[in-house]
Amino acid sequence: MPDQPSIDATAPDAASTRKDQARVVGFGHKVAGAKPGILDEDLLESFEAAAISEAREACRIVVQDALNLGFSAEEIVDHYIPEVSRRIGELWCADNLGFANVTIAVSRLQSLLRELGLDWSGDVAGDPNAPMVLLVVPHEVYHTLGAMILGSQLRRLGISVRISLGLRNEELATRLQRSNFQGVFISASCSETLETLSRIVDVVKNSTVTPPPIVIGGSLLDVETKENVTALTGADYATRIPSEALELCGLSKTLHGEPQRTRGS
Repeated sequence: MPDQPSIDATAPDAASTRKDQARVVGFGHKVAGAKPGILDEDLLESFEAAAISEAREACRIVVQDALNLGFSAEEIVDHYIPEVSRRIGELWCADNLGFANVTIAVSRLQSLLRELGLDWSGDVAGDPNAPMVLLVVPHEVYHTLGAMILGSQLRRLGISVRISLGLRNEELATRLQRSNFQGVFISASCSETLETLSRIVDVVKNSTVTPPPIVIGGSLLDVETKENVTALTGADYATRIPSEALELCGLSKTLHGEPQRTRGS
């Protein structure tokens, strides 16, 4: 099988015409000075169409064109990939997209995230003196896109991140005993039970003499209040905002003033 073309997230080139090859909706030039948090709807529609299309390279083409037009890799990772993932989830909930198609689409988004985040990986961006956080995705959780995005955000803020994907409780305990973590972040979806999260919190608290602060975040907080989550799981804090989680753990003073700006910035 031939190698897949990689995404070039360096300085923008002239606008590409490859969108036609992907047969997706085109999008316009980024508007200078646009208000933060306002996403380009044309890009979102192009991205969504590419993710669920039969063309394997459609997502890469759309992302490369977005980079060429001046969108940054950070914007795409932090805002566009999560929103496209949410829209794909809505299609599934409305029975407009099959589970297999959803799985393929999310896999494509995860692949893009890995490519765009090469400069934010632990091997590249890691500081041996940086505070270390363990990011836990509970056992038998199969869609890990949100946790991967959070990991990239934390690394850009100067945090050394170790991701625990689907470890059983005894394996999680071993990992905690072998490293000195300054915080444990648990990524919890809205389908996660508080009882399951409570067991994870117990493992963290019982694995070391001085357990690190525990923060629960994720889409669970769309359906549960922070107060309920902390009271019923034993976690120290609950928030969906990475910078707030770091501040609650007492780690914000050790960080870079701004997220690291890398390729595509």
